[in-house]
Amino acid sequence: MTDRGLMLGSLLLVSLCVGAAAMDSRLDLHWELWKKMHEKMYQNDVEDVRRRDLWEENLMLISQHNLEASMGLHSYDLAMNHMGDLVGHFY
Repeated sequence: MTDRGLMLGSLLLVSLCVGAAAMDSRLDLHWELWKKMHEKMYQNDVEDVRRRDLWEENLMLISQHNLEASMGLHSYDLAMNHMGDLVGHFY
């Protein structure tokens, strides 16, 4: 393995660990149920962690928006759907 390959592998491992550390373990079951409901399967653990991070960000945005809606700041509620593991420019 070249020095560059070793460095890239190390960076990938570090980013995976940081992403995993940032995830809320209380949402593990919710994440697994959501993937099952929407028949989500990812190529590898790295992609699973990346998608989980996006899903958690979207879940928090939805929760924040709905809290604000309950306070009269918005006229509609949001809900999680099959696109919850994507970023805005993909849909």
